[in-house]
Amino acid sequence: MKVIHLSLIFCFSLTARAAPSGQVMEQKQEPAPEERIVTPEEVDRAVHPNRTLPLRILFYPHRVVSSGMEKGLVSFESHHMRERIQLGKQYLLDRGIIPLFGGLGEGAGFGGGAIYRLYDRENHGLQFLGRASFKGYQEAELQWKASAKRLELSTEASYQWRPQENFYGLGHDSNRLQRTDFALRQTWVGARIQVQPTDFFQLGSCYKHAWLSTRAGTNPAFSSPDDFFSELPGYGRQIRLRSIGLYSDLISIPRDYDWGGAAHVGASYQRGVGNRVRYFSYEAQLEGRLPVIRDRSALVGQASIELNRERHGSEPLPFFLQPHIGGSSTLRGYPLDRFYGRNLALLTLEYRYALHPNLHTAFFFDEGQIFNRSSELSWLNWHRTYGLGFRLKSGRGSVLGIELGRSGEGWSMHITFGDRERRPLSTPVRFGKYRR
Repeated sequence: MKVIHLSLIFCFSLTARAAPSGQVMEQKQEPAPEERIVTPEEVDRAVHPNRTLPLRILFYPHRVVSSGMEKGLVSFESHHMRERIQLGKQYLLDRGIIPLFGGLGEGAGFGGGAIYRLYDRENHGLQFLGRASFKGYQEAELQWKASAKRLELSTEASYQWRPQENFYGLGHDSNRLQRTDFALRQTWVGARIQVQPTDFFQLGSCYKHAWLSTRAGTNPAFSSPDDFFSELPGYGRQIRLRSIGLYSDLISIPRDYDWGGAAHVGASYQRGVGNRVRYFSYEAQLEGRLPVIRDRSALVGQASIELNRERHGSEPLPFFLQPHIGGSSTLRGYPLDRFYGRNLALLTLEYRYALHPNLHTAFFFDEGQIFNRSSELSWLNWHRTYGLGFRLKSGRGSVLGIELGRSGEGWSMHITFGDRERRPLSTPVRFGKYRR
């Protein structure tokens, strides 16, 4: 037995010597394959390679834009730019200065300004607003305001110069090829009193005395309105108007993606000074919000109507005071102010989604019509649009809006800078409008 054991030990030692130590190590430690993290998208493609392909193709532009903007916002946050901007704003606020970005309305171009406040206490005192854009739009406003617990009183004086306003003619069947532009100068003084019985409901009354005049626009690429439209009501003359109106608002929208709704109704009477323009104006808006994903997305529905009725013996309603649709606040598949008419009806449905607290996107469907008489209200005369939009927001409202819409006349892109306070009544002066 000892001889056998010694023989086995001898054979094993010979075998170990025959194999180089390097080869033994190679057999024991084979190189591991390269390791990497598998993304959820790769897993989804492996499990469902064909089912999601049409959707990925359809939403590819949206994914590219949203991911690029989200990366930019992440970089913005990582460099603490928001905190730096906030410190700069607070420095100005402590001195009564509020910077303004944009706010002159769509088509006014890039611009800004500031508000300077002389308040002896909150919401009681004098403020001056001034802003302008690189396209020559100008606005100046002086306001005095005093408020108690549920009562607010204000007096205002305002001046606006809007040198490049679009006009394609009157009626729902106007020709897109007849694009013109006009310049509008408007100055007005007025007063407003508002009562707020509850946190969600308010009543108010407004008075204005306005001086309005129009002439050819400053954009040399387009003709003036009188080149296409002879005897256009109100063009090339100054019109003075006095206006008095009543309004009420019911607003219950806690946050962007919560349950909520709003309603507005208003009526006003405009009477010319030195002319025979006399008409009543009625307006109403409704809005409802239905959350889909908590604090992230919601369905938003909006409806608007505006009616104007001349009194017997009145001159025709000036064209620039008539309701107009087309643009980021109405029909986003059409150019700005594409249709003008005496009356307006508008419906909108949006699906809004927050990509980031400061970046929001929306899929939208708009439809509406301009009409002079109720007999023109017809399914065939309604204009319908759909598309996609993005909004960059700050604590004070929208900073930048980009919307791409499709209509029967093709694609239209709308870019808006800044935001502005919503006016309680839309007549008898013209303001840039924004969606809530």
